Amino acid sequence: MIHELITDIAYDRITVAQGLTRAKLIANQIKNDTFKNWLSKELNGYTNDDKILPEYRKVWSEIELTAEFPYGQIRTFPVVLPDHEDETMKDLIYHHRFIEPIYIVEQNIAEMDGSSGSINLPGGMVRILAGFYDSIKRQGGQIRSAHRTVGKSQLQNIVQVTKQKLLDTLQELENQFPQIDKNYIMNEDNKEKAQNIITNNIYGNNNPFNVAAGENITQGNINLTINEEQKTKLKELGIEEESLKELEIIDVENPKGTLKRKEKIMGWLGKITASLASRGIYDNIPKLIEFVGTLT
Repeated sequence: MIHELITDIAYDRITVAQGLTRAKLIANQIKNDTFKNWLSKELNGYTNDDKILPEYRKVWSEIELTAEFPYGQIRTFPVVLPDHEDETMKDLIYHHRFIEPIYIVEQNIAEMDGSSGSINLPGGMVRILAGFYDSIKRQGGQIRSAHRTVGKSQLQNIVQVTKQKLLDTLQELENQFPQIDKNYIMNEDNKEKAQNIITNNIYGNNNPFNVAAGENITQGNINLTINEEQKTKLKELGIEEESLKELEIIDVENPKGTLKRKEKIMGWLGKITASLASRGIYDNIPKLIEFVGTLT
C-alpha cells in the first residue's frame, strides 16, 4: 500500500489531496497523532488564528484599495504602512494566509487563467484599512473595496511543498519499516522512530501537535460569554461603553461555536477600528485586532 502510494504521488498519477487522503490509512496503521493532525488540517483546512499554520501557507501579498471620489473619479492604490507601524499589523497586511483545504488550492490553480489572481477582502477588513487614510475622506472620497493579488506560482509552491513533505515522510517510513503495511509492531521504540520521522519531515525539529492539544484544552475552559476581565481589557484599548454594549449583544446572540459569531464580531471590529483611527488612537488598533481574535 505505502509503496504504491509513493509511486502514484511521485509520478503525479493522483492529486496531492488524494495522496493525503490515502496517507490517512498509514497514519492510522502507526497510530501517530502528529501525522493524523497534519493530514486532517491539510485536507479540511486551517483556522484563521491557527498557531501551527505552516510557513509555506503564508505568502507575501499586496493589498490594493479602491476609492471613489465625486464626479465618478476612481483611484486604486496599494496599502503601504509607515516603517514605525506595529510588526503584527505589518504581518497581517503584507501576508495572506492560505487556510483552505489543499484540494481548494489545487482547484484554484486549475481555474486561474493568468499568472495571478485576486482575492476580495471582507467589509470589516476594508473598514480597518480605510482608517489609515483619513486624507481620502477629507477629499470627499470613500474607500469602497480592497483586494489582494496572489501569484499562481505561490499556490503551486504550497502544493509542491505539501507534496514533498508527504513524499519524504512516506519514503522514510517505508525505509525504516519495510513491513509497515502488514507487520508493523506497535512498541515504544517504533513509536519513537515514527514520531521522529514525521516531526522532522513535516515540522522540522519542533512538534506543534502538543501545542494544538493544549489549545483545545484551554478553549474548553473559556466562557461562552465575554467576562469582566475581557471587558476591562477592551476599555483599556479605547472601546467606549456604547460600543462595548454592542459587542455584548453580539456575544449573547451569537455564542461561541455558532456560524455567524465571527462575521458579526469582525463587522463590529471594522467599525471600531475606524473610530479609533478617527480619534488618533492608532497604537491600540493592532492590539485590539489581536485581542478580538481570542473572542471569535
